[in-house]
Amino acid sequence: MRAVAAAFVGWLVLAADPGAQDAAPTTRTFTVVATDGRFEPERLDVSRNDLVRITLQSTGAPVSFAIDAYRLMKRAGAGEAVTFAFRADQTGRFPYYCSLSSNSDCRTMRGTLVVADR
Repeated sequence: MRAVAAAFVGWLVLAADPGAQDAAPTTRTFTVVATDGRFEPERLDVSRNDLVRITLQSTGAPVSFAIDAYRLMKRAGAGEAVTFAFRADQTGRFPYYCSLSSNSDCRTMRGTLVVADR
């Protein structure tokens, strides 16, 4: 019984050690402005497991923000903004783009999400 209690106390010490667990995720906040057929900024840099919070702002026609690898597509109406968040749980370079076929400027609206390993 004493050995079980000692093992349990050892487990509690490991569980309470902040170094024994991954650090809490960082929240990265961006405002992506869609104007004149482009996104600004055209590159977003984050680390794996960051919580990415984006406000998509349209200065003109309706726009969208899509990242296929994250199965993400958000839309902002003309002159509106929408805020959304996702966990960057995959490392790599992921293109983002406007997916609306009704807006001819969308064909040129591209950017890159870069997710680095911690």
